[in-house]
Amino acid sequence: MYEIIITTGDIKKIVFAVSLVLLILVSVLTVFADNNTTNTTNNTTNRSMAPLGIGVAVTVSPSTVNLGTLMPDGTQHDYPGRASVHVTGFNLFTYTNLYVRASGAFVNTADPSSTIPLSNFEYDNPDTGSEIPFTTSDVLVDRWGVIGFVDETVSMNYHLTIPTFTTNGTYTTTITYSVT
Repeated sequence: MYEIIITTGDIKKIVFAVSLVLLILVSVLTVFADNNTTNTTNNTTNRSMAPLGIGVAVTVSPSTVNLGTLMPDGTQHDYPGRASVHVTGFNLFTYTNLYVRASGAFVNTADPSSTIPLSNFEYDNPDTGSEIPFTTSDVLVDRWGVIGFVDETVSMNYHLTIPTFTTNGTYTTTITYSVT
């Protein structure tokens, strides 16, 4: 038979050790919480007329996408079906082309010198499913028909990687969809 004796000094040591562990745990969780980033994209539309195009239009829903609060952990976060792009129009002897571009890197609204590189933000090609980094130039997303009415909806999947040690804050960029 064993007898365990705990003295008042032992209790003080145990309380001190538990308090120290809790203090360290709260400090670590606070550091992680301070490094969260919130990311938002603003979807805009632009329309230009193709030769012999009649009433070509594009609408994007929703107009603002909140990608949530993320840890700067260097891993890719996926956002399936985050934007719905609807293209309509009538063309004679030409294609209806859907393009996309971004305004630039995600910028911290409180500290514009802090950014998330645009190369860390990608979308899926609707035809191949391959991930393509956004750029500041128009990139062809999809195209339809040579002659006739076009009424197509494209579901856009986004992918974002927050680099480690990114300053906490709210980051934004603008995505522009255009059709010709």
